[in-house]
Order: sequence, then structure tokens, then C-alpha cells
Amino acid sequence: MPAVAILGDINVDLSLQVAAYPPEGGEGIAERQMHGIGGSATNTALILTRLGQPVRFIGRTGTDAWGDWCMAEMAAAGVETRWISRDAEEPTQLNIVVVGASGERTMFSYRGANVKLGADDVEAAALADATLLHLSGYALLKAPQSDAALRAIDLARAGNIPITLDIPSGIAGAIGRAVMVLLPQIDAVFLGESDAELLGGQGQPTTLDAAARALLEAGATNVVIKRGAEGSVLFRKGEELHSPAVKVDVIDTTGAGDAFAAGYIFGMLTGLSPSATGALANVAGAIAASNLGPGANAVSCDALLDGISKAAIDPTLLAEIHAHIRR
Repeated sequence: MPAVAILGDINVDLSLQVAAYPPEGGEGIAERQMHGIGGSATNTALILTRLGQPVRFIGRTGTDAWGDWCMAEMAAAGVETRWISRDAEEPTQLNIVVVGASGERTMFSYRGANVKLGADDVEAAALADATLLHLSGYALLKAPQSDAALRAIDLARAGNIPITLDIPSGIAGAIGRAVMVLLPQIDAVFLGESDAELLGGQGQPTTLDAAARALLEAGATNVVIKRGAEGSVLFRKGEELHSPAVKVDVIDTTGAGDAFAAGYIFGMLTGLSPSATGALANVAGAIAASNLGPGANAVSCDALLDGISKAAIDPTLLAEIHAHIRR
């Protein structure tokens, strides 16, 4: 099976679940804590490998103990790590993830070695015969990592390889100009509702439909908007396709968007219809949101099939998904 090439961040997440934020100078006592490997692109890569999709990862860690641990975790999960370089000066990224009572996460990060991935670190062999290139929007935040992302896009386009881009929540303003320039080269972009309105409205108030049309007019082929409890919507030329949400008890939203991207990519690559693909992606995101931490370990073929069976979707779509996914 051809591999998916993924470029983006690798980090360690320390997740703390707190009942309420303390005032500045105060102390918040966590009710639960956990640590695990994270990073938007890494979470998507781990889920795809759990679903049986080969993945090649292009990224950078430090030469520290955390970097060794991340490399070992990714290799053990089945991710091809030969294109992950190591940095002797910058540390492996560490995220402090504070999860509030609503399940919404707030992150504090130092991006460290991730940012030092350069264009020269992206080898043509990493994309040779790949079935798709997936990028995390974090990779567009700062050079030289943004140069590496552009190099990967150039290689993918030269090889007629489709490209998907996930824009994690909170960074659309910082990468908006770069995204608008790149949209004609991106086959599918995933982003949240508020971020879509920010980009599509160019900073001015707008509606979701108008924002999506603006992104399509800027060159996007498929705009997939994540709406949380309202599900997701696919906009493309002449079509607007809504996929209903899956109701779960939200514990931690960390990695829910990454899981959504993995589910959508998996649906695309396995030949699911757009409606079934959207439904599957919503289930993947819901599974991640109902677990503390990034949730990558919770998303599997079994979990997706169980979740989709409980979702209120058309029986025809349910049968289609079951026909494409095997336990």
C-alpha cells in the first residue's frame, strides 16, 4: 500500500485536568495528569498507522531523552522515522496542556527543534510514490520549518501527489497570508469554523457560507470546516455537504482536530464517498475528544466501527463504511 507522507511537529504533551484556572500568581491543583507523544501531525500519523495506512514522517526532534523517547514511540507504532532529523541545540518540544472543566484545552509550548527543520531536510525520497502529502499548519508558522513545508509541496506537485492541510485552532491569523497563497495547490484544507471565517473574511465579520466561498474563489478545491458539536461541512464548487456530529461526553479536545484529519484522509484513500468520509472523520474526532490527552491511541478500526454504528447517520452510509473498514 502506498504511504502517506506527513510533515509537521513532534512533541511531548503533559496534560493537566483542572477544575478551574487560578488567578495569576495562584496555584491550580490538577485532578488528573498524563503525558504522551503529541503534535498535530504526529497525532494524525499515529492514527493512520493504527488504521493500517503506512506513514512516512518528516520532522525534527532534539537529541535529548525526550527526542529518543518520541522516536522510539513512533517507530513502535509503525511510523517510518528515517526522515526525522535530530537537533543538537534545540530541545524536543514540550507542551503543557491545561484542560478545563468544559474539556477545552489551553496549550503552553516552546516549539524547539520542530522549527529547525529546513528545506534541505526534506528529501525527494520521502515523497517518492507517496499517495498523499499531509501538512500541519504549525509548519507554516516560522522559517526554516516553513521553507521545509514549501519544499515538500513543490515535490508533491512535481509528482502529482495530492496535498491536504490541517489548520489547528488558534493559528489561522498567524499563517493566514501563507495559506491564501498556497490554497490553489492544496486539494483539501481542514479548519475550524471561526478560523474559516477569519481567513475567508480577511479579518472582517462574515458568515460561514461567505467565508467558504471566498476560500474556494482563492483557489481551494475542498474546504472542510469542523464545527464541533454541529458536525462538519464540506464546501466545494457547486456543493455543500453537511455531516452530523457524534454525541459524546467531551473530556479533552486535545487532538480532536488531528483525529478528524486522520479520519478524513483515511476515508479519502479508501474510496469512501464524501458523505461517508465526513461521517467517519466526525466519529474519529469525537473518540479523541472523549479521552484525556491527544486521543491517538483511542482511535482504531474497532473504535471507529463501534462509534459509527452508534451515530445517527443514514443506513446506506453505515453500510458503505462497514464495507471499507475491517476489524
